[in-house]
Amino acid sequence: MAQYNTAGTVSAPLELARGEHEAVAINGNGARVAPPPKVTLTSLTPNNTGTLRKIYNVVLPVTYSERFYKSVLDPSLDDVNKLVYYADIPVGACCCSLENVAPKQGEPTLAILTLAVLAPYRSQGLGSALVRHALRAALHPTVPPPPTPPASGTATRGQLKQAPPRVVINRATVHVQVGNEDAKRFYERLGFKEDKVVDNYYKNFQRMEPKAAWLLVCDDIAGALGETGANGA
Repeated sequence: MAQYNTAGTVSAPLELARGEHEAVAINGNGARVAPPPKVTLTSLTPNNTGTLRKIYNVVLPVTYSERFYKSVLDPSLDDVNKLVYYADIPVGACCCSLENVAPKQGEPTLAILTLAVLAPYRSQGLGSALVRHALRAALHPTVPPPPTPPASGTATRGQLKQAPPRVVINRATVHVQVGNEDAKRFYERLGFKEDKVVDNYYKNFQRMEPKAAWLLVCDDIAGALGETGANGA
């Protein structure tokens, strides 16, 4: 079985834009502001896929196949797909795929596949942090990219095959179930706009009603992140 190098996959603590983490305690000496809990992002590995599965099974109305959980471990997505930890507790995740990254396939695109945060930890900016991180990672791919593990067996660091450089991606898409106005507004606040309605998008998921989805598109990730160009110039 392939061995993944997971060193350095935990981010520095995030400073969330929202202030819900701050709590004021009143005592005899006046007010005290409690420090916010540590929030970090962690790369997906074979060791934490079970955690990802549990979060998705609790939050999302569909069950994803084993193929899906294998696909999100693609080393080229290491800097994009993340679990979010709140005070060292895994509470959410965002998983994406890359489309049109080969030459002459069209405009390279980040497709957001899933986003989930456990209910007690919502409205604290965690979902926004996950999506913004994915957008930023697509726009600024890791240099050099993470090494590719062998298809089978183990390999030392020197034997790992270097992955080819990933293209800069300045476009993103996401599908949102028609009727889920809260999710639509969430993505619109992050720079996405409705492109069209896709009928029967959820036809393979029996528990999903209605089956139609809005296709939301962000045609300028750099602009959505407040950058002036695809390279941040």
